[in-house]
Amino acid sequence: MKANTGVAIAAGAVAVLCGSVAAAQDFGGDVPPSYLRSPLGAPANALELGLNLGYAQGFGDIGSERRLRDVAGPGAGVGVKLVYRAVPKVGLGLTSRYEQYMAQGGADVRGVTLGAEASFHLAPFERVDPVISLGTGYRALWTAARPGVWTATPAGVWIAAPAGVRGDTVTHGIELGRLQAVIDVRMSESVALGPTIGGGLNLFLWENTAGSIRGWEVQGRRVNSFVFAGLEGRFDLGGQRVREVVQVARRP
Repeated sequence: MKANTGVAIAAGAVAVLCGSVAAAQDFGGDVPPSYLRSPLGAPANALELGLNLGYAQGFGDIGSERRLRDVAGPGAGVGVKLVYRAVPKVGLGLTSRYEQYMAQGGADVRGVTLGAEASFHLAPFERVDPVISLGTGYRALWTAARPGVWTATPAGVWIAAPAGVRGDTVTHGIELGRLQAVIDVRMSESVALGPTIGGGLNLFLWENTAGSIRGWEVQGRRVNSFVFAGLEGRFDLGGQRVREVVQVARRP
C-alpha cells in the first residue's frame, strides 16, 4: 500500500463527513424528515463486524537514539473489529490493524496492533450516529531490510544486509491509549459507513531480530503517537433491532 492511496481515502472521508453534516439540517413546518434524519432501529445483543482503511503515520521518538520519521514515513492501513453490542449505545470488542509505511533506503516497514476497545454510540436510533471508541493493546513495528539495501539499525548506524539475507528487526510495545471518532451514516438497521479519524499513544519496550527469541531493551524509551484517517464500515449480525422508547408525560 502506498501513502498516496491512504491520503486519497482520508480526503474522501473528510468530503463524506462534510456532506453528511450539510445534509443533516433540521426541517421546519410539516415537511417530513429527510433520509438522514429518519429514525432507525438499533442493534442490541448483536455481533458487529467493523472494517476500516485509510492513511496512517507515526510521530515522535521510539527512543533516545531513534526518531519514528527516520524509520517510517507516511503509510496506509487496514483494520478489523469484532464487537459485541449488548445494548444500542455501548459495544465491547477486539481490534486488529495492519499498516505499511514508506521508508528510507528501500526497507519495508510494517505496523501491527492487537487490542480491545469500548465503543459508545451517541445517536444509535438515528441515520447519522457519531461513535467514540477508546482502546488499548499491543503494537509492533517490523523493519525488513532488503538484501543489499542500506538501512538504519536501532543504534542509528546504516548497514546493508548481505545478498540473500534479510535483516529484519521487530520492535514491540504497548498502545497506552487509543481514541477514535466515526460518523456512522446508517444505510440500514444493520449496515453503516462513514469517515473516521483517530490516534493513539504508544511506548516501545524491546526489540529482537525476526526468528530469534533473544532481544534487547529500547534505549531511552519515549512515548510516541500514531494517527489515522479514512473510512469505516460496520455490519451487525444477529440479535435484535430495537426502537427508541419515548416517555410521554401524562397530563395532571
